[in-house]
Amino acid sequence: MHRLQYFPLVSALVGLLLFAACSKDDDSDPEPATPVNPSLPAAIAGSTANLEFTTANPGAPYSLGDQVLFTFSTSGAMAIDIDPSANNGNEVSVATLTLVGSEYQWEDTGNGYRYTLSLNPDESINEVNVSDLSNAFLGQFTPVGAGAANLTLVKNLAGTYTVTAVNVGAHTRMTVTIDADGNIDFDTGLQLVTEDYELISDRLDVLNAIFIDMAPYPSEPYPRIELYVDPGTQALHEVHYAPQYPNGGGGGVEIMVN
Repeated sequence: MHRLQYFPLVSALVGLLLFAACSKDDDSDPEPATPVNPSLPAAIAGSTANLEFTTANPGAPYSLGDQVLFTFSTSGAMAIDIDPSANNGNEVSVATLTLVGSEYQWEDTGNGYRYTLSLNPDESINEVNVSDLSNAFLGQFTPVGAGAANLTLVKNLAGTYTVTAVNVGAHTRMTVTIDADGNIDFDTGLQLVTEDYELISDRLDVLNAIFIDMAPYPSEPYPRIELYVDPGTQALHEVHYAPQYPNGGGGGVEIMVN
């Protein structure tokens, strides 16, 4: 009879253990998922893009109209060449990519800016927004079509010019023609068309020049033509053509025109 007084206590303990075991087996809350490193879409990964700063708020690190070269690597890193024509490398490089919703984000913590890439439905670039690290919007980059940015500067020089001196190389026809669309008939057998213009750099303020880098830019070497204007009249007076820029080599021509 004395043994029976322990039965309720033993039963309670067994029941508690069974409840705990069942609760553990039936736990439906999943373990947190291990984060997966985001990757860029195939259309963007490993590509470069010429983008122009088309919106600038106070405090923006770029000026309205600045044209820069973005590089998106297959590893997810992002780099910016602020002055592509200088051939001095990238000024901004960020290795770590973060996926925020459907947008791709890089934080340049050293300089205090965040870059957010959004894509169109076809995975082409829509825009890159620039903000500070507190997410205050500072400005926006948008794509520039090949040859589109600064093409007006070339069109403004439309006309046929007589070659007055050949300083480097040879020139057969002794005339150069720039048509109203910006195509350049440099010499017999050498026509440069706007479809091949990849980057047109406005250096009128510092060098009185317009630089045109052509396909396969930014892969080196590539053809470049440099148009120099008179600082007073803004008329074209000198032209340099380099078929293997920046490597030098043969085929370069430097002429004076009027």
